[in-house]
Amino acid sequence: MSRIIFGRNVAIFGLGIVLLTLGACSGDKKTEARPNGQIAQSGPVTAVSGKADIGGAYELVDHNGKTVTDKDFLGKAQLIFFGFAFCPDVCPTALQKMGVALDMSGDAAADYQPIFITVDPTRDTPEMLAQFVTANGFPDGLVALTGTQAQIDQAKKAFKVYGAKADDPASAAGYTFDHTSLIYMMDKNGEFLDVFSHRTTAQDMANRLVQHQKAGF
Repeated sequence: MSRIIFGRNVAIFGLGIVLLTLGACSGDKKTEARPNGQIAQSGPVTAVSGKADIGGAYELVDHNGKTVTDKDFLGKAQLIFFGFAFCPDVCPTALQKMGVALDMSGDAAADYQPIFITVDPTRDTPEMLAQFVTANGFPDGLVALTGTQAQIDQAKKAFKVYGAKADDPASAAGYTFDHTSLIYMMDKNGEFLDVFSHRTTAQDMANRLVQHQKAGF
């Protein structure tokens, strides 16, 4: 089971929204803090010229073994989720909700590229992720990205994502990950546009995807 770890609310001034930082995939789902009392937090989010300072340059490897950068996804809006393939419930639940929301979005779905970025590059090789993206209910056309630890750290920094190992004796590897559980929406130019938390329903997400698509991102 997963533990959702609540972090601090981060206001993004100029956008009129608040991001609720969430954590992730170990322990008891009913528990809202780590056993040692620490709280999972993302990095600071600031606004630059009225826009949230989320996103930026990265170079990673997709599930087909191809090197890609953030520029390869420009031209389409992107739905980006950070997690890991061995996550027992939080990650698959988020990706399945993304898949349902895209299905509910009708023709608007074609203008979105769903992306999964691992926080566990040691286990999440391209070969592992190639199987992962085919899971039942995941978005059609989902691209999964991995890389070296330094590359993953750069992507996490760009998106203000928290991700850290946590001991887990129940896991074969002996560890799991606590991580931010948010779906970021970037516009066709790679600029932050919206965010969806675990509290966002698939219907609400679909409605907002259609609205953004009609507005031309």
